[in-house]
Amino acid sequence: MTAEVPEGHPSAALLRSFVGALVRDHPARLAWVVCVQVVTALTQGIGLLLLVPMLEVAGVTGGGGGSGAKGAAPFLAPARSAFHALGLQLDLTTLLITYVVLVALAASLGAYQSIRLARYRLEFVDGQRGRLYRAIARAEWRHLLGLRQSDLLTALTVDVNWVSQGTLAALNLMVSALLITVQVIVALRISPVTTLLALGTGGILTGLVWPLVVRSRRLGRELLANNRGVLASVTGFFDGLKLAKAHGLEDGHLNSFERAMRSSRRSQIAFAKASAAANAVQLSVTALVLAVLVEVAVVHLHMSLAELLVLAFIFTRLVPQLTSAQSSVQNLAQALPAFEELAHVIADCEGAAEDTALAPQVSTGPSPLRPLRLPLADAIRLEAVSFSYGTGSGPETEVLHDITLTMPARRTTALAGPSGSGKTTLADLVLGLLVPTSGSITVDGAALSGDHLARWRESIAMVPQEAFLFHDTLRANLLWACPAAGDADLWEALEQASAKNFVQRLPYGLDTVVGDRGGRLSGGERQRIALARALLRRPHLLVLDEATNSLDAANEDVILQALGLLHGEMTILLISHEPATIRHADQIVTLEHGHIASLRHEAVRPHPMSRGRPR
Repeated sequence: MTAEVPEGHPSAALLRSFVGALVRDHPARLAWVVCVQVVTALTQGIGLLLLVPMLEVAGVTGGGGGSGAKGAAPFLAPARSAFHALGLQLDLTTLLITYVVLVALAASLGAYQSIRLARYRLEFVDGQRGRLYRAIARAEWRHLLGLRQSDLLTALTVDVNWVSQGTLAALNLMVSALLITVQVIVALRISPVTTLLALGTGGILTGLVWPLVVRSRRLGRELLANNRGVLASVTGFFDGLKLAKAHGLEDGHLNSFERAMRSSRRSQIAFAKASAAANAVQLSVTALVLAVLVEVAVVHLHMSLAELLVLAFIFTRLVPQLTSAQSSVQNLAQALPAFEELAHVIADCEGAAEDTALAPQVSTGPSPLRPLRLPLADAIRLEAVSFSYGTGSGPETEVLHDITLTMPARRTTALAGPSGSGKTTLADLVLGLLVPTSGSITVDGAALSGDHLARWRESIAMVPQEAFLFHDTLRANLLWACPAAGDADLWEALEQASAKNFVQRLPYGLDTVVGDRGGRLSGGERQRIALARALLRRPHLLVLDEATNSLDAANEDVILQALGLLHGEMTILLISHEPATIRHADQIVTLEHGHIASLRHEAVRPHPMSRGRPR
């Protein structure tokens, strides 16, 4: 679950939001991971404490009376008591065996804990990505039109990747904090004065490197913006690649991409400098502190040699852990802006969610191709429908005004008019992609909202002007619209779309790969595949939005013949400004400036190319 983060959130509150989301995702699993880590840290701490009596038993004492008790071996008495309570004899062999067992146990627990942490991080990040994906998929079409596609791609890829790194840093920081805490407790048991002096110096060191941590967050925000620019440049380049090459404009795209890459590179180098400076300061000061502590322990506190060796060993182990913790803090600070941006995009899209839930794919008969649908037996009716696009600033732009229209079932309605007259917007309203600003739309008397809208989506199919095909086989592209279809259904749809013959001539038939966006097929072939894919859904309403405008006369005639065979079989909404394309429609609606300029009804008659009488 992602917390909603307001713009300009303070660092501490943003960190709390991130940690809160991390904890709320799977609290029981995280609690278990923490428990395992606590046991691991305690096991390591006990092993460290055993080093002192081990060295004392081995005769490594030296120095004065020690810091913990009178005599040369202040740790032997409590260790002997503990071992006797367990029924063990305190000698060097027993101590060595116990130490090896503790180290092996800590190593095993550490390996298990690392796997659990990795799984937790991946599940958390995948959960954020999945929530964002669902939010985008379920957002209103009108809202998505106002977003830049490359920004959504950045959120799904770059932002999520940074959140993943930030999650890793946060979990590693938790591990380091537990290990450091246990080792500090052990050090306090050996020499409170020396350890407190080290802790005080560590606080000063934190103050020295904190400005670099703050800078890391600012650099993270800059890097996020630069990465967004890089992806926008790449997306624009691929979208316009053919046109850029045809016009010889590759250099302009290259220059734009290189500028974006330079900005991103500068931010990454600046972060690397900040990290390197923080590490250099920390290592230098830590070495100085270690030297001072040895001087104090030996000269002033007269610490025994065994205690001094173990304390030095502990402090030596603390140095890389402190360095790791400092790096984790910087990485987390750099990742927080990405989490903030990701939370904004999710909240933005979820706030614009459609008033519908996707209807379940439930079979209502023997055919798997007929899920739960909203029937269309009478007509689609628009009553005083108006629609305006919000511009974000200033007055809204009204695209349609006071449209009252009836589209009879199993008839062909054509929308004509010049570009910008509102034809596509009206079709989007009928499809349920847009919601009228005022007025109502009903299908057989049922309003398009809530569950009715979800069921209506299962009852329609659309063929746009630019047929979109995946870089996959023809079979996969067709099954995308109806995964339950069998080969017989595929060939039937291809025949209805006048595509069967050319598909049979392809080298691998249905298993032929069509290339990116269907680039290995001609424009007419792509449109016929798109029509077959739409027909595979066996829709109650088929919408064709300028689907033949970019085709030559021969391919357009093939598509029109296929539509002629469907006349009277299903309800068709045909959008075009070409008179030849709409001449056989049952009614022709001409739009001008968002109004109905004319409405012409043709006599009910069999279509010249239809299979029989209209039903």
